[in-house]
Amino acid sequence: MSREQRRNDRQEKAGADRAAPPNRRTPVKAPGSGGVPWVPIVVAGGTMLVVLLLVYLIFQSRGEDANVDENVAEAADSDPGKPGEWFQDQGRSHFSYGYDSARAPVPFCEGVPRSKEAQESDDAYEGADEGDGTPTARATSAATVSATSGTATTGTAASSSTTPAATPTAQQGCYSSNPPTSGDHLGVLRDVDLGNGVTIAQLPPPPNVYAPDIEIPREAIAHILEHAHFFVGYNCAEGDDACQEVVNELEDLVNDRIDNNDNRIVMANDSDLPEGTVAVASWTRVLRVPFADFDRGDFEEFFSVHNCRIDWENFCR
Repeated sequence: MSREQRRNDRQEKAGADRAAPPNRRTPVKAPGSGGVPWVPIVVAGGTMLVVLLLVYLIFQSRGEDANVDENVAEAADSDPGKPGEWFQDQGRSHFSYGYDSARAPVPFCEGVPRSKEAQESDDAYEGADEGDGTPTARATSAATVSATSGTATTGTAASSSTTPAATPTAQQGCYSSNPPTSGDHLGVLRDVDLGNGVTIAQLPPPPNVYAPDIEIPREAIAHILEHAHFFVGYNCAEGDDACQEVVNELEDLVNDRIDNNDNRIVMANDSDLPEGTVAVASWTRVLRVPFADFDRGDFEEFFSVHNCRIDWENFCR
């Protein structure tokens, strides 16, 4: 066999061993095809999450607006058939300064019943140092105040942010009720020195019956109420056992309401109250009586009717 023939035979054999080329009409899978389409799924899922978040924010905003409107309406409800005496909403802004026991507190408005000690502190307010952010003089009364109750009946001062336009504007620069039921107040503070050797961990304080040596600062009470809490105060003359017996009964009632009714109540000694007085306050409402006129049923009704009646910051949800 010649060399040329042998070469031809090898070429023919090699050609037979090679695979036939693919038919161009037969589909050929591209590399990576046939798996899960993750990119479209991720894009679609992200879009859905954004839509759901927007829907949630819209409904949340509407809910908050509705809650504010409801609170404003409740604060303006002066129905005399409801427990306690109504006082016009004086707003709920925070002071720019913290608590200092040496500084005279914001005064009560003219005509509001108070203790002799409270009157002295109110007189001292007119000489307060402007450097710490406290006004130097008592604000001019912007409303007529009852000499017995301190209820504002008319007004010309700047309107409160929470006062409906249809009602008279509230007084500013003084508290129109005792205890205060609204108005400018201290912000959230920690480890506050009350000035009598006692430090309280937090203002506004959590629900509890506090020892007699812990007096909640006047300017913190409205913040307690803003958090949908009640404030219960008392002021007994030293050695007045009859008054103290009423305080003991009131303390028993408060503990019962906290433990069994989930009421948010802060109870403390309050030297601002007229001597021999017990009181309970919620936002824009006060029940204040001489200890001899204390009626447990009246205080129970106050707690029941006004519990979470006004909840500016959604503490009851």
